[in-house]
Amino acid sequence: MKKLFLLGIACAMSASSMAQTEKGNKYIGANIGNVSYTDVDSRTNIGATLTPSAGVFIADNLLLGTGLPLSYARSSDKIGSGKTINRNISYGLTPYGRYYFAGTNAHRFFGQVEGGISRFNYYYNSENSVASPAVQRQNATAFNYGGVLGYNYFLTPGAALEVMAGYKRYDSFNVFDSNRQQSTGVLNVTAGFAVFLPSKLPTTSPAQ
Repeated sequence: MKKLFLLGIACAMSASSMAQTEKGNKYIGANIGNVSYTDVDSRTNIGATLTPSAGVFIADNLLLGTGLPLSYARSSDKIGSGKTINRNISYGLTPYGRYYFAGTNAHRFFGQVEGGISRFNYYYNSENSVASPAVQRQNATAFNYGGVLGYNYFLTPGAALEVMAGYKRYDSFNVFDSNRQQSTGVLNVTAGFAVFLPSKLPTTSPAQ
């Protein structure tokens, strides 16, 4: 009897995990990547990217959503009695489509295509004892597109760890000079946490 009871619980949890990607359910997640910190000799670098996102399953296993990538990077370098600082802050909007492949128990793999727009703010400050301080600011806009492969491990029927690896292409241009264009490809790995919300809460019938 005990073994039958445990088997029933395991089957129910498996079915619940599969049910999280059904039509009408909602997704909320956050991933972090590009985390870096180095402090060598007179040079310091720090950076990270955070991407919260949300979406809705428009069909079984098919999710449409939008990510909000936020990125920060800063480097400083001491040169003699002076110091040079480079800072880059970016933010954007990245709609995506995600499809979940057939999975077992708590393990679900997915593929994702995405495309959007990002805004970059650059800041440069150089100070030394020979030349006068130099400060530069620059803004740029980039269109991006790419593909991702990912994996969810369900800790509970409604919560999962998430890992993604993908390639993204940036086509950027300077808002003050349309002739200065640049195309860059980036490989990226992120990890985070996701919540899957059912479209309807289960109801119980009143006792007769």
